[in-house]
Amino acid sequence: MALQRIPNPKIEVRFLVCLPIIIFLCLLPSALLAADKLIKTGCSKDYPGVQWFIYEKENGDRYSTKNPRSWKCGFSRTLTLSTVEEVGDRFDPVVLDINYVDMLGRDEPWGMVHHSTTIGKAVRTGRDTVEIYGDGRTGDGIFTLGVQEIQFRIQPEPVCTVENRVDCVGYTQKSSQNFIYYGEDNDQIVTWELGILIYASHSKYGEDVPISVLEEYDVDSYQWQRYEDKVKQYNEVYEYSGVHVRYKLTKVYLAHWHSVQSLRNISVGLPVDVVLGRNTSYPDTCGVATVSTYFSEGKPPASMSRCDIYTDLHEIGHSVGLAHGPENQAWEASGYIFPDFGHGYNDICDYKDDLMSYGREGYFHSNSNLDCDQIFSGNSYIGIPAGSKDFSDTAYSLNRVRYDVSLIHRENDYNYKDSELQRMYSRSTRKEIEVID
Repeated sequence: MALQRIPNPKIEVRFLVCLPIIIFLCLLPSALLAADKLIKTGCSKDYPGVQWFIYEKENGDRYSTKNPRSWKCGFSRTLTLSTVEEVGDRFDPVVLDINYVDMLGRDEPWGMVHHSTTIGKAVRTGRDTVEIYGDGRTGDGIFTLGVQEIQFRIQPEPVCTVENRVDCVGYTQKSSQNFIYYGEDNDQIVTWELGILIYASHSKYGEDVPISVLEEYDVDSYQWQRYEDKVKQYNEVYEYSGVHVRYKLTKVYLAHWHSVQSLRNISVGLPVDVVLGRNTSYPDTCGVATVSTYFSEGKPPASMSRCDIYTDLHEIGHSVGLAHGPENQAWEASGYIFPDFGHGYNDICDYKDDLMSYGREGYFHSNSNLDCDQIFSGNSYIGIPAGSKDFSDTAYSLNRVRYDVSLIHRENDYNYKDSELQRMYSRSTRKEIEVID
C-alpha cells in the first residue's frame, strides 16, 4: 500500500535502494562513527620495539597507549634450531634446542602448532626443548618449526647380541633374541600396556559360550576401576624392587577360554603388551602361564591367575621368562632366558623370598643392585644384598627384556593409511613351556 502513495516510479526505486543503506548506518556502533582521534605517534627512545600513541576523545581528554612489539620501531624475533642429540630411536630420542628470542634476547612464547616432522614423533618437553622419538621408520628426517628446518637421524635401537648362548655382557642366555640394550646403568622406566581378560564361566554365560573375547569394558565400569587399583599395586612392587617397568591398564575384556594356550590364542593381535586372564585357573592351582622367551609384535605373553596380586605378578613373570628356581619347594626350574639368575629364591632378605619362589613371604623381585634395607624397613636387613647374579636376580632379568616386551604392541609406530596394508599376525607359536602353580 505504501508504494501506491508515491506517484513517481523513479523516486520509488531510489527509496527502495537507499533504505537498506540508511538502516545499516543507523546500526553502526557509535565508536565507529565517532572514533577517538590519533594526535601523535612515535617510537620510544629508551625501549626498542615500543611504539606509543596519543589519542584525543570527543570531549578533549587525551590518553596514551603503546605497542611493545612494533615492527616499525625495530621489534624483531629470531628462531634458532640446534641439535643437542642428533641421533635417536624409539626410546632414546633426538633432542633439539629451540631458541626463540626478541632483539633484546628475551624469551618469546612459542608452540607446536606450526611444526612438522618427516619421520618420528616430536614432543615438546621443556621451555626450549623438543624430543623426537622413532616411530618404526629409520633414516634421515627433517623437523620444521615455523619456517626453520633442521635435520636429524632415527636409527634402530641398540641390541645385546648373543653368540653361542652367551650375551654381550657375558651371561648365559637361552633365548636367541638379541634384546634391546642401552648398558648396565640404564634405568629408564618403560611402560607395559596390560590387558585384563575376565573369565566368562559356563555357569554364568551358558555351555555354548565361545572361546573368544566377548565384550570390552570402558574406563567408567566397575571392572576397570577394580583392576586400575590392582595395577597401582603391581607398580608399587616393581618400584621398590628396582624393576624399571610400569604397567598401564589399557584394555579390560570379558572373555572365555579353556586353557592358557587358548587364552594366548585369543590374545593375538590385541592392542596390549601383556595379557593376564583373571578369576580362573586349572583345578587346585592359583595360576598358570605359558613361558615366552622370544617377544614378537602382536603376540602378547599370556598367563592367568585367581589369587592375590603377588600371584598375578608371579604368573606374568613366568610369561616373560622367569622361573621358580632350581631349589624351589616344587616345580623346580632355572630361568628360562637367564638360567643363572632369572628365577626365584627363598630367604634372600632374612625370611623374605623372591616372589617367583614358593616361599611364604614372596613380596619382591630379587635385585643385586639393592640391599634389603632399601626394600624393607628394619635394622635386621642392613647390609644384606637383595639378590645376586650367582643365585637370583629377577629384577635384572625383567629389566633386560623390558624394551622388547614394550614393543609387542607398537602403539607409537607409524600407521600406514593404505587399507591394503593391514597388519597380519601369525597364530603359530614357538615351542613353549606351560607352568602350573
